[in-house]
Amino acid sequence: MGIFIARYIITNMSLNKKKNPVCVIWWRDAAYSYDKQFPNEMPPMQVTTGFIVSAKKNFTNIATNVNYNPKSNSLWPVDGFVIPEKAIIKFKKIGWLN
Repeated sequence: MGIFIARYIITNMSLNKKKNPVCVIWWRDAAYSYDKQFPNEMPPMQVTTGFIVSAKKNFTNIATNVNYNPKSNSLWPVDGFVIPEKAIIKFKKIGWLN
């Protein structure tokens, strides 16, 4: 299981716009380990931070790295991953970020 702490953004979003919700996503993921042999116990849960690019009916698109343009005060996604809707356990807004 993973926990994802995220902030909503839209591609090329201006940072001067309205407040953006800060969210936590609890989701199931394949367990992984860097061990050479199959572990006897589940590896510890991973915590990831990033930006929610979009939340659709079937998946949520996450950007783990973003570029920032100080002249336009905007962000855009560089890379990330997709969390399938059926893997999401809970999606909760925990606050606001200006």
